[in-house]
Amino acid sequence: MIRLGSKVLSFGMLVSAASGFHRQSAVTRASFGLLKNTHEPWTDLEKLGIDEDDDEDENESDCDIRLKFGSSRRPVFLISDSTGIMARTALQSCLAQFPCDERYVERANSEDMANRLPCDVRTRTYPFVKDEENLLAIVETAQKSRAMIFFTLADPELRAKVRSLCAASETPFVDLLGPSLDAMSSFLGQSPLGTPRPRDVTKRATLSDSYFKRIEAMEFTLRADDGQAPWLLEAAEVVIVGVSRTGKTPLSVILSQTQGLRVANIPLVQEVKAPEELFDANKVDPDRVFCLTIAPNELKKIRSTRLERSAMNTMSDNISLLDGEGKSNYADRAYVMKDLRNARELSIEHGWEMIDVTGRAVEETASYICELLKNRLGSLHENEC
Repeated sequence: MIRLGSKVLSFGMLVSAASGFHRQSAVTRASFGLLKNTHEPWTDLEKLGIDEDDDEDENESDCDIRLKFGSSRRPVFLISDSTGIMARTALQSCLAQFPCDERYVERANSEDMANRLPCDVRTRTYPFVKDEENLLAIVETAQKSRAMIFFTLADPELRAKVRSLCAASETPFVDLLGPSLDAMSSFLGQSPLGTPRPRDVTKRATLSDSYFKRIEAMEFTLRADDGQAPWLLEAAEVVIVGVSRTGKTPLSVILSQTQGLRVANIPLVQEVKAPEELFDANKVDPDRVFCLTIAPNELKKIRSTRLERSAMNTMSDNISLLDGEGKSNYADRAYVMKDLRNARELSIEHGWEMIDVTGRAVEETASYICELLKNRLGSLHENEC
């Protein structure tokens, strides 16, 4: 693990940043969740219960989407010949159209939270599935569990096999990739390659300027994270501000990784004055500053959960906020409201755009910021948003 100020970045995050700029990162929500590579199928419906993951480490990444709906849990299996991120994202977007808003996507072992949610969909991801034997076992398990299957498979034979198995077992399924490949094949007049990642076709003789620009942007963003280097604000193409736990760091990383933007982020804390450079319009263009806000109840839940998980009585941003009895008021509703009010007043005073991130995926917020910048300033550089 690498610590930058009050933020801890895992090796996986840095590897993704350094080597995966050609792909959209799945960051989910306000954290960097990794898909759990698990191939052991469920054998009965009872194993879809919450208790299955109760003894897992709380810090372990989880691939379960847990949403409450009615009295019974509904299992969905995600099958992919790659990471499964595409299938997972499609499912989240689909659930958002029902009483299963994306803001309620939670870890499966957060039982107290899950019991209050409006629907109950439990998923299991099967990544890197590339043979019919595995497909047969997965579909059989899906039939026993009365699960629905979402799949993304590039190989036309595997896609046909899944459709055949699902039809024979009367298992509902969604082929996410097949119709798109068929339509594009007709449009281009060519047959698809049928492989998950045809690297031999996309390989470049030399690294592009865009690649190095993104590397430089990521290095800048990590140096300017969490207000560590206020002298870098003048060189930042985007400045993200907001109270603690609104997702400033994940958003900054996404913008630098996917768009090659130099991003700085500054925490807005009542007791600590923000750096003077932030308020100097000659150094920092207010049109490039975006203040993140969030619904008070959501922020309170996020902060309370963080305090519980880390067993801390002080703020994670290295600021001790103690009440008369010596307990942290970091997640206290009155303090949360005051925190948000302070950020809003600063935004109004200095003309910063406020963005409500309640229920938004970090990628969605990043896209919105890019659109705002294009409308205000035009192309930032050759790799415009």
